Amino acid sequence: MSDSIFCGKCGKPVTGESPSGDTAQRQPCPQCGSLARSHDVHIQVSDGFNLVGSLTANIITYPEALLTTAKDLIVNGQFSIAVVVAHIACEISTERALSQAFAAKGIEYLEEPVEELLSGYNLANDRVRNIFNALKGDIIQKQSFWQAFKQSATLRNNVIHQGKIVTKAEAEASVKAASELVTYLK
Repeated sequence: MSDSIFCGKCGKPVTGESPSGDTAQRQPCPQCGSLARSHDVHIQVSDGFNLVGSLTANIITYPEALLTTAKDLIVNGQFSIAVVVAHIACEISTERALSQAFAAKGIEYLEEPVEELLSGYNLANDRVRNIFNALKGDIIQKQSFWQAFKQSATLRNNVIHQGKIVTKAEAEASVKAASELVTYLK
């Protein structure tokens, strides 16, 4: 099996990046400027004795795609929208992490009733964070990125509810904090 990294927009191979997918370390594609990435995974398939074919799969998670879109929005001067998109990635990652935690604890039957009590999946919300911490046996607010994430969540709320106009520096800090949270939740 071998992995290759390609620009998620134009398909040009990208060199010099780690296959770990660290979105905070990406540089714009030299051809189109996009920060989107896709990973091709090549797998040879056998029947146990003979090679019967091969399979190529292009893998990128939805939260990663959203973070890449947020970075592209910054490049294009859409700072406020970038903050909102970055937080959508965080909420999807949180929902997935909670679902995995319910399964890991063997209490999947509680997932739906508990989630009905939540107004969303924003970890900056005390109720969501307390459930997350209890399920994961973790205290997420002790992580190094936490304060930046909280500031970003407040910024996101100000954009949505008050129409705040975001600066480039604020958007970049927000996307960085969101990227760190998404990476942590994997």
